[in-house]
Parts: sequence; structure tokens; C-alpha cells
Amino acid sequence: MAYTCLSTALPTAGISLLFLTFVTFLCHVNCVTFSDPDNAYSQYLPNWTPDGRQGASFRFKSVRSDALLLLHHFNNRSAGEAVYNFWIELKGAKLQATHVFETFVETVTIGSGLDNDQWQSVDYSKDSAGSLTLRLNGKEQEIKLKSHKYGLAREKLSALTYTDSVVTLGGLAPSSSEMAPREFSRLLGCMEKIKFLSQNGVLQDIPVDSTVGTTDGCNNKCFTENHCQQGQCINQYYRTVCDCFDTGYEGQYCQQKGNMELTFHGQNYIQYQFNKLGQTVSRDKFRINLQFKVGEEHQAGVLFYASGSVPVETYLAVYMDNGRITVKMHTGSGDPMVTTSDTALNDDSWHKIFIRLDGRFLLVVIDDQSNANQISGDMHQLHLDPDVYIGGGPALKGKPGLPVTYNYIGCLKEAYVDYDNLIGGVKMNSSMITFNGGTPIFECVELGHTPLTFPNKRSQLILNEWTTGELNLKFTFRTSFPDGILVHALISIDDTPDGFLNVHLVNGSLELQVDLGTNGGTNRQKAVNTGTSLHNTAWHDVHLAIRSGNILLTVDGRMVGIPHKHSMVSRSAIYMGSDVSGANTGFEGCMRQIHIQGNTLSPLKVINSDMANGVTIDGCQIALNPCASGELECENGGACTHETNGTKCTCNAKEYTGSRCQFPLFKKSCADYYRAGDRESGPKRIDVDGSGPVPAAHVMCDFSTGRLKTTIEHNFKAKTLLRSYGGPHLDFKLQYRDMTPELLAAFVKHSSGNCRQLFSYWCYESPIRLGKFTRVYGPTDNEISEYPDRFKTQCNGNRQTWQQDIGYMTRNLPITRMRVLNKKQTEFTRATLTLGPLECFESAAASKPNTVTFFTPESYLTLTPLKKSLSFIFRASAVGNVVFHQMRGDKIPNSILGYIAEENLFTFETNLNGKTDEVSVATTRSMIDGEWHTITIDINDPDILFIVDNDSEILSVPIGQSIGPFRGRLRLGGTPEVPAGKEGLMGCISAVTKDSEDIFLYDFYNEFKQDAIQPGCKSKCAKNPCKNGAQCVDKWTSYECVCAHPAQKGKNCEIDNTKDMVSFSEPTVHLEYTPSSTDLLTSNLHLSFRTYQSDALIFYANDHLHNFVQLELMDSAVLIFKYNSGRQIVEVMVDSRDEAMLLNDGAWVDVSIERDAEITVLKVNGEMMQEAGEPVNLLTEYYDGPFNGAEETVMPPRVFVSSDKVDNYTLALIGGAPDLMTSLPGLQGCIRGFMIGDEHLPLKPLATRKMQGVSTQCTDNCAQGACQNNGECTELWSSFRCNCSSTSYSGRLCSKDVGANFQSASLLVYPFTLYEEESDKSTEMDSLTFGFSTETDSGVLAYIRSDDEQQDMDKSIVVKLMDGNVEASVDFGNGPTTISIEGPFNDGYRHVVALKRFGNRILFDVDNQDGNYTTLTDASPVQFTRRAALVAGGAEYNVTRFGLDGAGGFQGCIAGLDYNGIKPLELLFGAYAPSDSIGVSKAQCAMLKMDESESSDGDNDGDMTSGKPAGSGSSHSRSSQSGISSEWNVKPAEGVEYVEPKKQKTKIDPEIIKYSIIAACALVILLLLVLIIRMACKLKQNDKEEEAVTMEEMTPLRRK
Repeated sequence: MAYTCLSTALPTAGISLLFLTFVTFLCHVNCVTFSDPDNAYSQYLPNWTPDGRQGASFRFKSVRSDALLLLHHFNNRSAGEAVYNFWIELKGAKLQATHVFETFVETVTIGSGLDNDQWQSVDYSKDSAGSLTLRLNGKEQEIKLKSHKYGLAREKLSALTYTDSVVTLGGLAPSSSEMAPREFSRLLGCMEKIKFLSQNGVLQDIPVDSTVGTTDGCNNKCFTENHCQQGQCINQYYRTVCDCFDTGYEGQYCQQKGNMELTFHGQNYIQYQFNKLGQTVSRDKFRINLQFKVGEEHQAGVLFYASGSVPVETYLAVYMDNGRITVKMHTGSGDPMVTTSDTALNDDSWHKIFIRLDGRFLLVVIDDQSNANQISGDMHQLHLDPDVYIGGGPALKGKPGLPVTYNYIGCLKEAYVDYDNLIGGVKMNSSMITFNGGTPIFECVELGHTPLTFPNKRSQLILNEWTTGELNLKFTFRTSFPDGILVHALISIDDTPDGFLNVHLVNGSLELQVDLGTNGGTNRQKAVNTGTSLHNTAWHDVHLAIRSGNILLTVDGRMVGIPHKHSMVSRSAIYMGSDVSGANTGFEGCMRQIHIQGNTLSPLKVINSDMANGVTIDGCQIALNPCASGELECENGGACTHETNGTKCTCNAKEYTGSRCQFPLFKKSCADYYRAGDRESGPKRIDVDGSGPVPAAHVMCDFSTGRLKTTIEHNFKAKTLLRSYGGPHLDFKLQYRDMTPELLAAFVKHSSGNCRQLFSYWCYESPIRLGKFTRVYGPTDNEISEYPDRFKTQCNGNRQTWQQDIGYMTRNLPITRMRVLNKKQTEFTRATLTLGPLECFESAAASKPNTVTFFTPESYLTLTPLKKSLSFIFRASAVGNVVFHQMRGDKIPNSILGYIAEENLFTFETNLNGKTDEVSVATTRSMIDGEWHTITIDINDPDILFIVDNDSEILSVPIGQSIGPFRGRLRLGGTPEVPAGKEGLMGCISAVTKDSEDIFLYDFYNEFKQDAIQPGCKSKCAKNPCKNGAQCVDKWTSYECVCAHPAQKGKNCEIDNTKDMVSFSEPTVHLEYTPSSTDLLTSNLHLSFRTYQSDALIFYANDHLHNFVQLELMDSAVLIFKYNSGRQIVEVMVDSRDEAMLLNDGAWVDVSIERDAEITVLKVNGEMMQEAGEPVNLLTEYYDGPFNGAEETVMPPRVFVSSDKVDNYTLALIGGAPDLMTSLPGLQGCIRGFMIGDEHLPLKPLATRKMQGVSTQCTDNCAQGACQNNGECTELWSSFRCNCSSTSYSGRLCSKDVGANFQSASLLVYPFTLYEEESDKSTEMDSLTFGFSTETDSGVLAYIRSDDEQQDMDKSIVVKLMDGNVEASVDFGNGPTTISIEGPFNDGYRHVVALKRFGNRILFDVDNQDGNYTTLTDASPVQFTRRAALVAGGAEYNVTRFGLDGAGGFQGCIAGLDYNGIKPLELLFGAYAPSDSIGVSKAQCAMLKMDESESSDGDNDGDMTSGKPAGSGSSHSRSSQSGISSEWNVKPAEGVEYVEPKKQKTKIDPEIIKYSIIAACALVILLLLVLIIRMACKLKQNDKEEEAVTMEEMTPLRRK
């Protein structure tokens, strides 16, 4: 009675608070709620070892069908140690445990329907023997772990050194994210009674190490956050939602009275994501409600459809057929359960459908008709794909359980799936609910007659109702096109089968055309027209009739006709929309109210029958201009154009492709570029969301190391001032190039969180205090709370000196917002921040958990059917390998088969909508090279984009047709239906993404049952068995080595005959070799040579009969092989200039000569090839006469004797021949790897020690930068020579630097008259070179002038610096010729100037940029006579001629001054100094400017500056951004002043205080009652015990 009074006395708030307090009191001490969907977890540290006993028990409840419950790993794993993970998760509402050790991945699955928000009891245990047991609500599954079964694995397990055992519950902790094999959804729900198994086998409580996003107790948010004004509050743990079903209200809080209505036109449908994670889910509890209204003219259509095919095919279908409603459900066993309405319900009235599944109980209510079913058999659940369709669907034909496949035409209201209001979701643009097919109409409107749309000129209806006699055809049409066929039929006239009947638009008029065939050679074709401007998009009525003696056409009441007196019989169907060929001349628009021979065509029945070809129902949106009406929407900036010959989208050819410009041409990541064969680091564009709405982003891809790095720049300027004395608090909001915060978060997640961002904070009396004074936020605006320890070391000391806190942020990246509080200021407070770009890393190798190897061609993986997209990478080594197969379904034969057709050809065989096509993609890269290659299939109606690496093709279907659906299984790595001549893949597949979902491949096979499929890419080439640069071709069960050079032999190319080499430093030396047979003259030959010569004899061989072979180099690029065929000299010639290359550039040239009886082939470097068709025909008798044909350039001595008196011999000359035999120079260079057939000719033994000019090594003396400062190196084979003429340096190695420092008044004058005697040759050439460095804009660098005797014939060469550019002026008396090269060259670096003159041709160049020749002014003399002086560093006093008027002096450094071999600076600072050197001092000029690619990328993040701060603080040198592609003109992020809110005392509502006191009192009373009851029970127990003692004491007395 007291409890009743207490309850009635408390208001609602008090009762709620009391109940919540009581529930929390009753909950177990370690009961916890996970209420943050983005970051919630609890972390424990059980004392477990890798090979010891492990286990845990807990209870949980959740509303999620996919969530991580428990993850166990070890933190301190050393590099190279085996990977270990164990986790328990909800997967498709089932409980699944996964154990991973090294490559062993084993799973246990139990239960179903666990997302019902009911308590579930779980415990698992694993013992040292490898027995893993998983229990759920008393039921258990046990497996023996294979990783413990095998001895080697067991040894590795026991040998592991890591001991830091970590268990996270509900989600991944930061430390676990790095160890987890993939991302997991976080738990939303509660866990309690959490215990861990000790080493002695006892379950016990252990303390929580850390927890985030959780609250104590199992909290129902409906007690504290119930906003529902009507209906029921639903607890989702992180929020509440309102179930408005059957209340008469709707809206987010059930606050709006009434129920919204939605109209469906036949092209519309709702797509509802049953599982927002996009995964298959198993359900045995749900509620569905629909109210519908259909008119009499619409008798069929799909109202609701959901299905799935894994692990068995199940479905739930609600459809109307002949006006009756049918509800059909199949759970995979037995017959489907079917409920059909007793009467037709297409009466233009509202009707209700209600379906409830609760375990094995199914209730179906249709209006007042109720049907209850009990599901029998083993299967009672629906396994459903994530997408559910209401009102139709994208491709319903062939789906199981649907005899009707038309979209619904009518109205709906109160459409609920569980508590989700679908129509309300459409109105509020819910992310889980999509309305397709146009703009939704939120009222029930009159629909009228349903039009059929002919979306293109090939669409057609085929009607078979007329064969002979009278024809009666009526319809209405509308269009915006002036031309097109509306009706076509082939007819026979008087038994002559060559006539036809057409009704077609011609320039906006409707023409009736009848061809009555030919009679006696006369064509009897007649035509009449009626109507004008019939393409005005209005509806027009048409009646075509054939009656006795007349063919009549009536358009909008106007009749025309063609009389005839013939028997007319149809010899084809009637084609509406195009002719029988389906050519591109048809009608594009809409038709409705089609009646033929008195029968009315039902649009819904027509559209899904064989009568329709490409015809659709879409509300006749195409009837207007498709561009203007939006029927054809070009995506991604494509331009829509509507012309007479069709409508098309014009795309940006460099960015998008496809009929609607819907496919981006960019890869999704740098890793995709790399795996597609693009290995060049540099700026690229990536499209993170693929065909999504966000455009491609500019990034920098770096492939130079084993990791693939992606860099994304932002607009936070380096060394931004954060804090200063008197400065305000600041908020900074960062912008990343081309990236939204959502895309950034997705990008980082795709990189497995392996990202970093440099954070460099410079401070002077300005502590950083991260998390307090400095707050940093990630892309989801969540504050970053974990920082490296290095950020706590320096600046927080608040010292009076410049200090730096620097390191990489790695959590919750990238940084998108910062809040800086300017506290703890002093007079000298100052702080700047440099924030590096976002850098994310991926491994160049595929990750193990998502990679498999197929060891036999019969093995494959089986996945659910393809819907919209598929991408993966693969490795293969054989032509004919089937890589994947999207198989056909039982009722729908749509399929795609992909296989390697040729080495550079990948073929896709498709069967779509009954039509077979073959799409072959010619690939740049070999498909069988054992490297990773990418396959991408993107389906976006009306196109399929096939991409192989960086090559692609598109297959299009007619507009109006859909691609798919695919109902068969998707096979990866092979197929059970292997085509003839093909076999399954032996190789690897990885990184599979299907329908925008990353596929965890371990879920789709069992390695213990499928030994032919193993995790990881287990390559036989992984250990690099091939030696000496040979290519390893993986056969997966074996390997093959392709040697890099024919001179390499052995299984692993371990015998390297290319190391057998000789070099010739003189053209007069050669080697001699005497073989034992003449095989050298007929066998295949191979050798390599290298030289810098233009012409050389490489080898020559002949026998005693004067048969010979010869190889020579001519004109630097022509390689000639000569041989005799009988008495004819045959010449085979390869000219490398055809390939824009030379053969004398010092690189090795590989030469192969392949010979057989009929042909000789000369190959150079394996690519260039020529052949001769003359046979190998050796002389059999001695011949001493001249040969015919090509010139004989090597002539051995001929002895004029008979054949029988000649001694047999064969002689080979390598590297040249004696001067008496040839005028060809011998080779200066190297030869290696000389092969005669398969036999190696050893070269080193032929080179004796006494032989001068021959070495057994081929040292590249110029390879290691022998000449410094860009000097040009010439190889001399035993040494080298440096040409320093273009460097401004001198000396043997171009290392000697003679320079001078010039001030504006300095001057160096070198007089010629004392030293030089002029000749005609010397006056026609000039060579002036020097280097300079300066930071001034202008000044005279150097000039050469004539004497002062004849001023009217002044001659000069002048080089000046003008506004940072270098200008040369040459004047020999007829006016100056001026050449200018743009700089800037006043950047402080050394620049080298070279001016060369040859007669009237001048070459002027700066920094070896390959300057062009310039011709002197016509009539200018070519002789520079009377040269008087060379002047450097300025102009002589009072000299205004030679173009020097007003010229200023040079301020800077000049080095290596050289004019025609005279070096004035060396003379100046040597023993002899020229006169007139003023203010010139010896100096070393600046270094040459190096390319950015040669400069180092150091880690110098800044210099510390001591003393008081000034300006912007420290002088740190590192830029925060580097290497991003094109210019990004963006405003730098600026701090916005932030006003810190004042802390106010929280005022508590007196009512809350009052009710809280009441609740507290009630709780105290309740506790007192519990204590009183327990005390009473205790007293009573004590009384019983005392009574028992008394009785025991009395018993002996009684006995006495």
C-alpha cells in the first residue's frame, strides 16, 4: 500500500528518475552502455600469453546487426613476428568468432537474429592444445585450431616474445586500430557480467584499463530523451527515434497529425537500405505496413520486395496481379507461404496490408482478411540483401517469388518497415531511403492513362494481332522530334512479298506511305500527308484503318487515305516506334491508349513482355527535349546537346567518359595508379568517391620507396602566428584541396589510418598545452585527444628562449580545425605553427587478410551477385586464365566472364538482356608478367565501363534498358563453367571491392577444406630465386627464370657469361680465336658491345675456303651483318635512327643473329630487327676470286692454289682485324657474353697479359660522376677525359675554380695586342665562356672590343646582365645582332655563359640549355680583326661606344673566364697579371644551381633562435607544403577571434529539485524496506537456529 501511494504521489519525471536509479542499482557492477557510434570502447589487460589459456564471458544486447564485441591482440609484437588476432563480432545478426595466426584464419559462427535488443549470453575459451569453444545462450560450437595442430606453427606460437595482452570491447581502441586486420562497426548497446579467464582456468573480474564513449549501467535513453509526442519511443542507445505507426501522426517526433501520401507513376520506386552497413542481414522479427490505392485501369504491380541469396535464397514479395494482392514469403526450405486477397482491390479506394514476423510466427492482414502461419522446417529466417524496394525496383524481371515484375502505379501512405516511416524518410531526405524515377509528389493525384516511352530511335513495340483482312489501330503520341517511324509493317500485295506500310513523321507532318510492290517493273508507291508541327510535345490522336478498298489515316480528326484494289496480307508483325530492322530512324517520344483490333494494350504487361524492345515507363519525361526536361542529365559538367540525329553528352575528355559523363577517368588512390602500372611519382588526380558527386582531387603520389605515399595540401600557411602579447583567442578552419571533411575521413579510413601530419610549434614564453590551451579537431569535428609525448617536453616549460615542439600527429586525422587560447602571456609571448600536409601511406604489396592465392585452376571463391561495381587486383602468368565470372541465374541469363585472351588483351564476354557481346581491352602492360594488375567494372545505366590497368572500353545498352540484374553467383579466380581452351586462374587476387564495399576475403573460403586456396599471395618468386637480374615468372606451384641476357644460363640464370668481357683501348688491337669447326659460320650468334666510335669492325670470321661472317658498326647508328651465300655477299642492316637512338652512346648494345637454312635475322636490343632471305650456303671448294653483291670490306690473304692443297682452318677475329686485311677501324670499347649457338666463347683467356691495349675488364670510368660540376666525360676505356668548357671550372676533373669578386667600380682589362697574332682562321671564330653569380639586376659581365684607330669600324662582342636576363650583342661594323635569354639569373646561384661564333653563325647559351644558332646581320663581315682587349666586370672609363653607353658595373663574382683559350683570371692570380685590374679580388663563386630532383629532402624542421623574439619569430626553413601539382589559388586560413564564454553558475529548476528530493526520499525508503526485510529474515533465521540448538540440548535429557 505504501508503494502504491508513493507511485501515485510522484509525477512522471520523478517516476522515471526513480526507475532509472533503481535499474542502475540492480545492474551488475561492470554493466556498461556503449553509446557513441563513432568512438566507444572499453579496454582490458588480461594476463594472457600467446600459447596459454584464454577466454572470457559476458552478456550483451544491441540493435545493430554488425558490430565488434571483443578483440584480443598483443601490443608489443616485434618486427617480423607472426600476426595474432582474435575477435568476436556480430555479423549479419549472427555471432562469429575469428582466430588469426600467421596465415591461418579460422571462424566459428553460431546463432541468428541477435540484433533484437535482447540479452544474449556469450562465453568462449581457448586452451593451449588449440581447442576453441564458442557458446551462445547455452549452445556451443567447438573447433580444433589448425594453427595449433601443425608443429611448426605451434613452435612459432610458443616462441612469440610479445606479452602485452589487450582486449577491447565494443569497438577499436587507438592501439587496437593499428593491430586490427580491418575496420569494425562499433557496438550500440550494453554489456554486463564481463569476466576473463585466468591462467588457472577461473573466470574473474579485472579492472578496466581505459574506456571512451561509455556510461555505467544499461541506459535506456527513452527514460531521459523521450521527445515523442505520440507513438512509442525506440532506444538506439546513442539516440532515440519515434515509432508513429498506427497513431494517425507522423514526423520526427510524431507531432504532425495525418499521414503523408505518395504517388507512383510506374517509373518511381523507393529504395530502402535495410542494413545501413550495406551487408546481408538475417531477420526473424520485423513489421511491415502499407496502405495503397489503385485505379481500375491498373491491375498489376510490385508493392514491396526484399530478397537474398546467401546462405540460401529467401524473399518477401507483395504484389498485385489481376487486381488482387498477394503476400509471398520463402525462408529457404519447404514451399513459400502465400496469402492472396479474396477480391480485387484496384477499386480506387484505400486498402491496408500488415505483415508481422516473430520467430516462426507469421501474420498477414489484408484489410479485414487475416492469415496466421507457423513456419516449419529448419529455416525460419529471411536472409536479405541490404536494399529493399517499395513500389517497384530497378530490374525486377527474373527475381525469385515475383510472377509480376511491373512497377506499381497508384498511391501509398503509412508505409512502415519496423519503425521507419518510408514516405516520411523520402520527405526528410533520409540517407537510408532513396526515391528513384523523378521528383516525389506528396499527394495522391489522378494518374490517367499510362504512357509508354520510346527513349531512342531503336525502341519498338512488336504487335502480332494483325495478319490479314481489316486493320484497326488507334493510339496517341507526343514528341519533340520532327522525324521518326510510328508504325511499320511488311505486307504482301496480291501474293507479291515486297510491299510495306509506313506511318512516319516527316518534318513534323504525319505521312502514310504504302508500297504496293512492283508490277511489270513499275513501282507502285503512294504517300499522303496530314497535320503540321506534330512534334510540338502535345498529345495527338492517330487512327490507322485498312478497310475494303482503302487505307485510312486519321490524325486529330483529319482523315487522308490511299485507295487500293488488292489483296493485302501481313508478312511481319506491326512494329511501332521503328521498322523491322530496328535501325536508327525510329520514333523518339511517347505513346499511350494503344488499341489494336479492338483490344487495349496494358502498358505494364507490355513493358515486361517480348513485345517491348527498349520501351520504358517513366511518365513520358523524354517526350520533351531530353536536355531541357532533364531526362538526359549529363554528369560532372558534361554538356547536353539535343539535335535531329539524337541527344548526347559531351564530356571533358580528360576527366570523364560514358553516355552521361558518369565515369571518372581518374583512379581512386595513388595505390590504384601504382598497381595499374603507373610507377612515376608526381602530381596526380584521384577520385575518392568514384562516380559520386565530388570531383577529382589534386594530390601528390610518391612511389619512390616501398610504401606508397599520398600527400594532400591545405591552406594553413607555414609559420602562422598563433600567439602574441595582447593577441586574441583564435579559431582556425582549414581547407584541404578538393576535399570535403567526409571525403577526408573516408580517405584516411581507406588508408587503414596509416596517416600522419607534421606539427611544428615554435614558442617563446608560450606553452602549447594541447587539449587545454590548444585544441585540435579532426574531420568529424571530434577533438584529437591523443598526442605524442614529444609535444609535452619543450614549450610547456614556458622558458625565455626559442623552443620547438615537433612531431607527427597520427590520430583522427587530418586536422581541420584549431582553437588557440592566448593565455599565460608575457611581454615577449610569441608562437608560430607550421602544419605539414596530410600524408597517408599504403603498402605496395597487397595485405594478407584481403589476399588469396589460387594454386590450381579448379579453385575459385564464391561471392554474392554483382550489382553495380567490382574492382580487384590480380597476378597471373598464363594466357587463357579465367579471372572472374559473374554467372547467369536460373531465370535471368545475364552474365559477365573475364579472362586473359592474349598477353596484351583482356576480354569480357557479356550476356545482357538476351544479347551477347565481347568487349576486349587492349592493354599497354603484359597481363602475364606476374605483376599486380587492376580490374574495374562500373555499371551506371546505360553503360558498363571496363578498366584494365589504365586502359578501358565501354559497352552501352539502349537507353531505357537496365544492365542486369545478375542473379547467379560471382566467382573469383575461376568458374565451374570454364569455356573451351580456358582454365581457372593460378595466381593471386586481392583488394576486392564490390558494390562500394571492401570484401574481407577470409569470409568466403575455408583454407582447411580448400587447400588449393591459401591466404596471402604465396609467390614462388617471393624469395627472388632468379639471379643476375633475371625476371621470375611465377607459376604459383613452380617458377621460371627469364634471363636478362642470352649469355646467362642455368635454371636460375646463375651462370652469368656477361661477366666474361674484354675491352679495347686502341683501334689497332684485336683478339684471335681458332674454333675446331665451322659452326661459327652457320650458328646463331649473340654478343654485346659498347663504344663511343662512329665506325668499327666488331668481329670477323672466315675459313680456309673463304666463307665468312662479319659484324660492323657504321655512322654511329647502323649495324651491319655480312655473310656469303655461295659467291654472293648478303648484307643485313639495322638503322637505329629509325627509333631515334644511337648505338655509340656508351651503353651496352645487345646483338642477336638468328640463322637457319633459309633466313638470317639481325636483332638489336631485342626490338629493332631486319632479316635477309638468302640461305646459309657455304662454299665447299676453295674460292680466291671476288664476291658478288655487297662490298667486301675485310679481305683475308688469298693463296692461288687448288683446294686440296689448302690447310683446313677457321679463324675468328674479335674487336678488329689487321690493317693489311681491312681499312675499317678496330673497336675501341668492350665486348661481352659472346655466344655461338648455346656454347659460350670465353673471351678473357684470349687476352694475354702481354697484349697491349686489351683488358679483361670493362670499367665505366665516366659512370660515377668522374667529371665534376657538370663537366662532360669522354670514355677512353682505360681512363677518361673531362671537357670543362661549359662549366666555368677547369682542371683535369673540372674541379679547379678560379673566380674573382667584382664591386660596381671593379674592372679587369686584358690587352690582346701584346700577345696575339691574328690569322684569317682565328678571326672567323670566337669562344667566350665564364660563370657568374650575383643578386643585382644589371651590369656589364664581359666584352671584347676592337682598337681605337678606326671608330667607324668598331667591332665588339658584349655580354650584359639586363634586369636579371642575360643579353649578348655582336657587332662587326654593320649593326649589332642581339640575343637575349630570359632569367632570372640574379638569384645568387652560379650560371654559365657560353658564346661560340663560327663565321656568321653564333651559338649563345646559358646553363647548357641547348641554345639555338643565330645568323649575323646580312653583309656583316665574318672576321673579327684588330681585337684590342677583353674587359670583365664593367665598362672602361669614358668608353661609350660598343653599345656600352650608360652601362653600369657588375657587382658579384665571375669565374673561369676563357676567351679563345686565354684565361685572364688564372693569369691575374698567377705569376703574371694583366694591367688595368681595378678592385678585383680573388673569390670562390656560388655553386651551380641543382635540379629540385637532385636536392635533398632533409628533415630539418627549423632552427632555434635565441634572444628576444622579433618579427615572426624563428627562422625555420622547412615548408609546410611540398610537391603538389598545379597552382592552387586559395586564401590562406585566417584565425577568427574567439570569445571564450564566461562560466555561469548553473541554475537548477526548483521543480527538478523538488522531484529529485522526492525521488531520493523514495529511494531511501526503498533501501530501508530492503534492509528491514533482510533484518527480519535474519532475526527469524537466528530464532530458528536458537530453537534448533535448544532442541538439540534437550534431546539427551529426554533420553535420560
